[in-house]
Amino acid sequence: MLTNKVRTYAVHRKTPEQAIYILNRGRNSGKPLRQPCPNCFIYYCSSPDELETVYWTFYALWKNGFFHPHLCGSVIEMLRLSDLKKLLLQWIQPGIEKANRNPEMVNKIKATWEMEQKIQEQSKAIQELRHSLVRRYYLTM
Repeated sequence: MLTNKVRTYAVHRKTPEQAIYILNRGRNSGKPLRQPCPNCFIYYCSSPDELETVYWTFYALWKNGFFHPHLCGSVIEMLRLSDLKKLLLQWIQPGIEKANRNPEMVNKIKATWEMEQKIQEQSKAIQELRHSLVRRYYLTM
């Protein structure tokens, strides 16, 4: 049985403070969000610590393509609420419980995300440098 409530997000309803939002349409289905969007599910959490653990667990699963085999639809792929609930029961909830027993894993996932952000910033800086070099040497007369 599910320990947390999962619902479809509705724009006209009030959003809870302690919840994460799971994108349910497109190739990024399963991606956790901090802010709601029209095409998402709400996963209710009971505490800020649980919120962080659930967020990073969903992030790790989404980043590794865990939800791709469960997407349906020929034009715009989507994750069904019933499929998400099955995945929660079979895989995600046990993973969250494991993460609660070993919080070090969540910290490692956060650290990899931070490193990825730094690498992206460095990549952008290198790209800007390359553009400026090309403009300076080849496009000026």
